[in-house]
Amino acid sequence: MEKASVLARGFFNSIRGKTAHGLIRHGKKYKIVEVVDETLEGRDAGEVMGDGFKGIPIVANFSRNANTLIIGVAPPGGRLPKSWRGDIRNALKNRMNIVSGLHDFLSDDPEFSELAKKHNVKLWDVRKPPKNLQIAKGFKSEKPVILVLGTDSSVGKRTAALELVKSAERKGMNAGFVATGQTGIMIGADAGVAVDAVPSDFVSGVVEKMVMDVSKNREIVFVEGQGAVSHPAYGSVALGILYGSKSDYVIMVHDPARKNSGSFPGKIPKLEDEIKLVEKLGKTKVVGLALNCRNVKNWKEAVKKYEEKTGLPTVDVVKENGDRLLKGIMNHIKREKR
Repeated sequence: MEKASVLARGFFNSIRGKTAHGLIRHGKKYKIVEVVDETLEGRDAGEVMGDGFKGIPIVANFSRNANTLIIGVAPPGGRLPKSWRGDIRNALKNRMNIVSGLHDFLSDDPEFSELAKKHNVKLWDVRKPPKNLQIAKGFKSEKPVILVLGTDSSVGKRTAALELVKSAERKGMNAGFVATGQTGIMIGADAGVAVDAVPSDFVSGVVEKMVMDVSKNREIVFVEGQGAVSHPAYGSVALGILYGSKSDYVIMVHDPARKNSGSFPGKIPKLEDEIKLVEKLGKTKVVGLALNCRNVKNWKEAVKKYEEKTGLPTVDVVKENGDRLLKGIMNHIKREKR
């Protein structure tokens, strides 16, 4: 695995640091050796995340221990903070590859592209959409497709999807993962496109193609959702994924401590309203609930409360795992086959 330093100045211990968290928690492509965030210098990244000691130091500036610098934040609008240009410039001069999931494509920046060429390193703009885009054809996978959606952005959809993949693999299942965001692609997915950078007419088609391609060699496919179907800014992206995946079942992700949207003025939707909307528009069924209890004092009590309230298997996949959610999914699949 390639050694990488993650740039997350001032954002690591926030929802904006989700890319950095995902790379540390589930990464397959890169070995994270440090996190750059001067506000948390000297601490361990895993302990800050609440995952326990990981042996990944948080430093004020990147060292020479890595050959790749990954931009590990998801700022509003996906724009590059101007103050970070110096970090990228220094990394390129130190012959480090740069991986970026921002909407500002670094490879289109004359200064960065010239430095990359001069020092023979690569600029990977993960969000650049693929060529030869097609609209959806109406294809439906013969393998079970599980879509992970949520009631807000940055609520834990990718984490829940990847924990479900891990649970399936522990059961000996050949599970596939379709990433629809930049972090999932960086982590290492069976197929991945940052769909929020795809022209709207083609979002469903891109997702449909990825699901069909992955399902050829997998027995079950988990698809990462984005935003929320009712989200005023990101709803169109979430809806495109819902239509394109043609999911058999949905796992809904919800943060019980979050009242207002983490990325948009206004309150998040009621959980029951979002479930009804997803089931109606997607012609699918929500069969489980993944709670994000990072900011909940008594998470076990919250899990029990929501399970009783919704009648759905409910877990916090970070504090527990995805096993019970997977069991519920498999029970539904078995009943459908009868």
